[in-house]
Amino acid sequence: MELNLIGALNVLKTMKMMPNFSELARTFGKDRHTIKKMYDGKEAKIKKKKPSELDPYKDEIVEILSHPGVKVKAAYWYFKNEKNIKCSYDNFKSYVNKFKLFEQAKTFTPHPLFETDPGKQLQVDWVESIKIATIEGEIIKFNLFSATLGYSRFHYFEYSEFKSESDFKRCLIHFFKKIGGTTKEVLTDNMSAIVNIKETKKQIHPSIIQFFKDLGIRLRLCQIRTPQTKGKDEVSNKFAQWLNAYQGKIKDKNHLLKLIDKLNIDINKQKNTRTNIPPILLFKKEKEYLSPLPNSELLDSYEDEMRSCKVPSTFLIEYKGTKYSVPPYLINKTVKYKEVMEKLYIYYQNDLVSEHQINKKHTINYYQRDYKNGLIGKFKDDEDIEKITSENLAKFKDLGEK
Repeated sequence: MELNLIGALNVLKTMKMMPNFSELARTFGKDRHTIKKMYDGKEAKIKKKKPSELDPYKDEIVEILSHPGVKVKAAYWYFKNEKNIKCSYDNFKSYVNKFKLFEQAKTFTPHPLFETDPGKQLQVDWVESIKIATIEGEIIKFNLFSATLGYSRFHYFEYSEFKSESDFKRCLIHFFKKIGGTTKEVLTDNMSAIVNIKETKKQIHPSIIQFFKDLGIRLRLCQIRTPQTKGKDEVSNKFAQWLNAYQGKIKDKNHLLKLIDKLNIDINKQKNTRTNIPPILLFKKEKEYLSPLPNSELLDSYEDEMRSCKVPSTFLIEYKGTKYSVPPYLINKTVKYKEVMEKLYIYYQNDLVSEHQINKKHTINYYQRDYKNGLIGKFKDDEDIEKITSENLAKFKDLGEK
């Protein structure tokens, strides 16, 4: 329409005729003053609509909004964190309203509510790639293992640096130990820790099959791309957002772990919107229906599998609240570690790189050689390195006593 208007104005100019701007306004549906500016050459260029950064995500926004319990603000939080969108919440909401995306989401395949019997099902998932800054500006990157009992909605988060198969097993065992029993089945999505997916075919890891066989629990997987199947756990995951209030306010990782413990307590005291009862109260009934825990030796054998962590700039890895050094060249690399006979063995690419006696007295344990190597390049004189190493290691022993 705008191109036809410009053409008409050009014809009138060529014929040296004064346009009837009011008549043109009615014909082309534009303001007469705008048309006059175009005629005078002040608005000759056609304004192109600027594409929105949200355009590539339009279909995905609809899909996210179709999940049970997901509102516009929750969808915005997801795209801000996972897709790094830059727009404000108000602009995101305006985009959703402009294209009626929330209404489109309601036309998705329905997912009726359903209830499970007490003690029957546990829904599990990961809340992935969380970043929280400490007071000192250090960024702690981690994941939360998330578990929700189907009947009571009793919920549990556990900190995990990685999402490996051993992390999954360990966190699941921790939860079952916490509640004092097991459910008849575990429902989860097709996470890489337990399944390989090629196109639409999925294959559960043989070691995972054996794990659930040993536990006497049935493993159920959601259909591919249908995470809403485990909607109770998806809804509970919103509580992980509460940790964002502590951005730049936590002291260290131990402070974060305490916050997660407190979060687990507080969210189970919140009245559930579906049952209208706090999960902690319904759990008292559900606990009676749990199956007995497998024998402790079996659980311990799985719980003690190799763990992984990324080496920080302090070249100290943490184990059971105590920190142990590795050679500084391993900073930013992923190492694996395991306790055997009260010794901590640390491996990098299957090579043993450090071995520590488990220390229950001091919180920080540097090997002298590791600390000295970490100072190389910071001081020219070897005597300075020796002196600083001795002084600081002595201070760690004095300050780090538990």
